Amino acid sequence: MLVSTFKNFARTVHAHPAAINRPRSVTELSQYLQQAAARHQSVRTVGAGHSFTPLVHTDGVLLNLDGFQGIEEVDAFTHEVLFRAGTRLWQVPALLKPFHLALENMGDIDRQSIAGAISTGTHGTGLKFTGLSAAVTGVQIMLADGSHVRASSQENPELFEASRLGLGALGVLTHVRMRCVPHFMIHAAESIEPIGQIAESFIDRARHEDHLEFFWFPGTSKAQVKINTRLDGQSPAKKPNPVAQWLNDELLSNGALQLLSSVSAAVPGSTAKLNAVACAALSGRSSIAPWNEAFTSPRRVRFTEMEYALPLDAFAEAFTRVRGYFERNGVEVFFPIEVRTAAADSTWLGTATGRDSVYIAVHRYIRDQAPGYFAAMEEIFRSLGGRPHWGKEHSLQAAELARLYPKFSDFARLRETLDPQGLFLNPYLRELLGA
Repeated sequence: MLVSTFKNFARTVHAHPAAINRPRSVTELSQYLQQAAARHQSVRTVGAGHSFTPLVHTDGVLLNLDGFQGIEEVDAFTHEVLFRAGTRLWQVPALLKPFHLALENMGDIDRQSIAGAISTGTHGTGLKFTGLSAAVTGVQIMLADGSHVRASSQENPELFEASRLGLGALGVLTHVRMRCVPHFMIHAAESIEPIGQIAESFIDRARHEDHLEFFWFPGTSKAQVKINTRLDGQSPAKKPNPVAQWLNDELLSNGALQLLSSVSAAVPGSTAKLNAVACAALSGRSSIAPWNEAFTSPRRVRFTEMEYALPLDAFAEAFTRVRGYFERNGVEVFFPIEVRTAAADSTWLGTATGRDSVYIAVHRYIRDQAPGYFAAMEEIFRSLGGRPHWGKEHSLQAAELARLYPKFSDFARLRETLDPQGLFLNPYLRELLGA
C-alpha cells in the first residue's frame, strides 16, 4: 500500500495524508472536495511547505496546486496581474518580464507559492511598503460547498478581506489578483556597523530608506546592515565584489552557516566563539541588480524560526531585552537574528494591520540544543504587544489572538458561516481559531 508523506522545509512537521491530490482545473478541484466531504476527511492545501507551524498537517486530503500556475490577465492601466494561485514566487519575475512589471516588495525567500505566501503573511522590509497580502486586490476561491467565488473590495468584500490572509481556513484559493509596479532596479548596499549604533538608529533610518534590515549574530558587537534603494528600471546592473558576495552569502545563508551550525550543535560551548568568527568574516559590498535578485537569496540550511511584529515604539525595549537575554544566559544559538519593518495595512489577520510594524525574527538550527530560546524570546515579544507570524513558531491560541487582532472575531464568524463542518480545519487550526 502506497503511503503518502508530507514534510515541511524544516522537517519539523510530518504528516501522512490519506491522499495527495493535484488538481489541474477548477472542475477537478471541485471533485476532490466533494470526495473528501463524502468521506469526512479534512482538506488542507500546501504550497512549498515553508511554514514552520503545522498549518497543513492532515491525515485527510492534502491539495497541491502546482497545476495552477502562470498568469491569466494583465491590466496595462492599473498594473494588476491575475496569477493562478499555485504560481511560485521564483517564477514571478520571468512571468512579469514581458510586461515590464514587478512585485512591489518581496521577502528574502522565493520558494513559496503565491497562495501560501499571502495566506500566512509573507513580507519583506520597508516602512513604505506592505506585506504581500495587502497588495492583493482580488481572489477566486473555492468554498466548502463547491462554489467557485470571486471576491474583491466591491464584490463579496468580507470574504475578500478575510481571504487575503486566510490561513487556508476559508477555502482553496485558485486565483490571486495582485497590484504590481513598473519594473525597477535596486542599489543594494551592505555594511558592517556596531550593534548599538544600528539598534539605536534603526527605526529613524527605516523611515527614510526604501528597504532597511539588519542581521546580528547573538553576543557579537557588530551587525550586517542591508539598505536596498529603488532605481529606475533602465539603470545598468553592477555586480558586487565576488569575494565579498561569496563570503556573505555562504556565511550568512548557506555552506559555512551549515558547517558552523553543525559544530555549534555538537559542541554547544563553542557557540559564542563561532558567532565571533562569523561576525568578523562579514564585509561590506555594493551592487545594482533587478528587484528580485536584490530582494532574495538562497536558503539551503534547514532551520526553524519565530518572528513577531511589534509596534515601532516597542523596538528599543524589545531589542535591549533580547540582548540582555544573551548577556545573562550566554550564547546558545548560532544563527543570526533578523530585524525588518513593514507599513501598516488593513488585512484582517495581517501582522501589520492598523500599525507600522518592526519585525524581530529569531532562528534555530534544527539540531541545536537551545530548547528554551524561543520561549524566552516569545515572552519578551508578547509582553510588548507583539503579533506572531502565522507561518512561524509561536504558542498563541484564539483567546490571546482575539485581543491582538480587532477583526479576529469577524474572521472566525465568517469561517464558521462558510465552512460549518470544518472541511478546511485541522486540530492546529481549531485551537488557533477557537473553532
